[in-house]
Parts: sequence; structure tokens; C-alpha cells
Amino acid sequence: MLAAGSDVKITSGALGHSDTRITRDIYQSVLRHVGKNAAEATAKLVPLRQKAEEEDARKAEKARKKAKRAKKAGEKKPKN
Repeated sequence: MLAAGSDVKITSGALGHSDTRITRDIYQSVLRHVGKNAAEATAKLVPLRQKAEEEDARKAEKARKKAKRAKKAGEKKPKN
């Protein structure tokens, strides 16, 4: 199950293990590629999160500049 990509909690329950540590200790030491695959999958998420954070920062900076321009334009309008 682990080799097929099943979650360790699901696998642990199906095997009747009382704790997921038992499952990890027994099977992940035998199935090295399972740990490697999990690490690679996690590594793929990191750039996505970083990219999302960078995009959020760009949007915030753009909004700040827009507000600054709007404020500046409001100050230039002649008062009647």
C-alpha cells in the first residue's frame, strides 16, 4: 500500500497497527523509495508555496503604489 502511494495512516489502520510509527519503522526502512518519493513530493510543494508568497507580495506592493498614486492625485485637485 505504501509503495502504491497510500497514506501511512490508512495503511497503518488496514494492517491493524496501533500507531503509524510501527508502520513507518517496519515498511519504510524496507521500501526506501517510499521515503524518497515522499521527500520529492514535499520538495515540489516548497517552490509553489514560495511562488504564491512572492505573488502575494507583488500584489500588496501594487496595491500600495496604486493607493499612493490615488492619494497624490487627490492632493493635486484644486479645491473649490
